Amino acid sequence: VDKVAAGLLFAFVASLQVSIAAANILLSALLVCWVVMLVQGRARPAARVFFVPLAAYAAITLVSAAFSISPLESFIDSRQLLLFLLVPAVYDIARGQRASSVLTVIISVGALSAVYGIIQFGVLHYDSLGRRPEGAMSHYMTYSGLVMLVTCAAAARIIFGSRDRIWPALIMPALVVALPLTFSRSAEVGVLLGVALLLVLKDFRLTALLPIVIALFFAFAPDSVTDRMVSMFDLKDPTVRDRVAMLNTGRAMVESDPLTGVGPNM
Repeated sequence: VDKVAAGLLFAFVASLQVSIAAANILLSALLVCWVVMLVQGRARPAARVFFVPLAAYAAITLVSAAFSISPLESFIDSRQLLLFLLVPAVYDIARGQRASSVLTVIISVGALSAVYGIIQFGVLHYDSLGRRPEGAMSHYMTYSGLVMLVTCAAAARIIFGSRDRIWPALIMPALVVALPLTFSRSAEVGVLLGVALLLVLKDFRLTALLPIVIALFFAFAPDSVTDRMVSMFDLKDPTVRDRVAMLNTGRAMVESDPLTGVGPNM
């Protein structure tokens, strides 16, 4: 069962950046194998302490669903909380060398996805806000989020890895190029914050590299990409005004139901 679970884990992390539907099927099989492993070994999940904040978040979400203006719909929407089980499952299955191998698979598939996104931008003309690179995904936001996570994972291996640094270093340029081509400002900010945190954890002095990276970005990125980033600070930009409106709406929701909210998916 342990080897089957490991195989499913590798297949899951590989398919996640290619097909969400296939990844969900593999995840279901993976979680079943994980439960069987625990039952056979009469063991508890290894990530108990790490899992506590996620479990608390899940419990609070279910409380919010119970007080929702439409409890049934909120409880149905809360099924996504089951994804949190992936955390303790990976802790139990990806032990020792497997952990490194899982990260290698994630980074390698991410590299291919990044190259595909670059081709979409440069060759297939996915080069405007109306048509952005989306890799193998069905939406550019999903794609940019995945590239963001893979970039941070590759950076973590480069910064903290004692070995196996060459491969992530080689593919990092593709990841760094692909992400801004999605015009997704939130993902770019996410990468900057993620890498900044990694540098702080390693050596605070390394954060001096960030201004250099940002300067190189504005020097070499296409005008359409840099204009998109600068628009983040333009209060007249329609998408910025939309976000301000959502913040105001969110504030009003909190004032109306400060303890439990209005419920998931409401």
